[in-house]
Amino acid sequence: MKRISLALLFPTLLAANIAEAVTVYNNKGTQLDIYGRIEAQVGNEWTSDQTNATNLTGRLGFEAKTKLDEQFGLFGKLEWQVNTQKNDTKNSNDNWDIRYSYVGIDGKDLGKLMVGRTRNPMYQWMGITDRYMNYTANVYSNWVGTRIDSSYQWNRQDGTLQYEYTNGGLDLRTAYVMGNGASSSTVEDGYMASLGYAFEFPIAGTPLKIKPVVAWQKMTKDPKDTSLSGYYTNYVQKGAGVRLNYGQAYLGINVGKQTYERAGNRADRNFDSFDSLAEYWFTKKIALRGGYSQLIESEDDYVHRKQWVSELEYRVLRNVHLSATYIYDDRESYDSAENLWVLGLRYEF
Repeated sequence: MKRISLALLFPTLLAANIAEAVTVYNNKGTQLDIYGRIEAQVGNEWTSDQTNATNLTGRLGFEAKTKLDEQFGLFGKLEWQVNTQKNDTKNSNDNWDIRYSYVGIDGKDLGKLMVGRTRNPMYQWMGITDRYMNYTANVYSNWVGTRIDSSYQWNRQDGTLQYEYTNGGLDLRTAYVMGNGASSSTVEDGYMASLGYAFEFPIAGTPLKIKPVVAWQKMTKDPKDTSLSGYYTNYVQKGAGVRLNYGQAYLGINVGKQTYERAGNRADRNFDSFDSLAEYWFTKKIALRGGYSQLIESEDDYVHRKQWVSELEYRVLRNVHLSATYIYDDRESYDSAENLWVLGLRYEF
């Protein structure tokens, strides 16, 4: 079996000028890829008092797959977020923070089954508007990590058994969440599902591509959970969205509802969310995108999030991106709206 020294491999990876993963081993049906990114940002979007600061982060991931027979194959993925500053201004986690960690079976037309820390089914919906370089709309699954399951991070969590099936335009994703066994801060169980269907039809000789998506999840906090906040017992999220592509133009719109059930005759807490993004590529290198997102507590119309975003991207190379992002952040907890900005440089390999 051919082996490659990691000491010789990493300098090669850093010099690689390609956007896709680097294949470092490919023999007899088994393939290993390594990928990552290094990103530098200057701005005030992540600082507590909106003072200007720098932020440098990286990601490193491994993907592997092997062929079992003509129908089935194994695949797996490991990916970390890497903090690259001694006193990080944006993240307080460990230097190596796991993002994805799963292994699965690919049955081709039968679908995929995987277990671990996956990109969960809700991302088929959430990902409709996840296209910014320097911004992520914080109106999805808010506070789940502090109220229901400490392993939850936006679109991923530990202990997930997931199935995905695609056929033509059909895209079905389901999951059962059993947690990681950390009873002081974990979920007892959870269920997720999303369904999308992509289709297109021509307008003036150019196809208009449309994909509507619906999504749902419910999670129950472990009764032995003693470290997370409040009297929260169950979390339910429902969402619907649509994405449209026409030539160089893109539009994505999402609406959703979150409900936190609470014990002891305490009233449930309900939140309504909205997120939108429009994007246009003027050339293969220059894009302008922008949108609006909000999160409002239903009972008293309290505005937890309300943000307008605009972003300009210049693609120096296929895997090198320069970007400038402006965020007008207006919410009820602020005395006045805040003007936030980020300049970013991203290198992918």
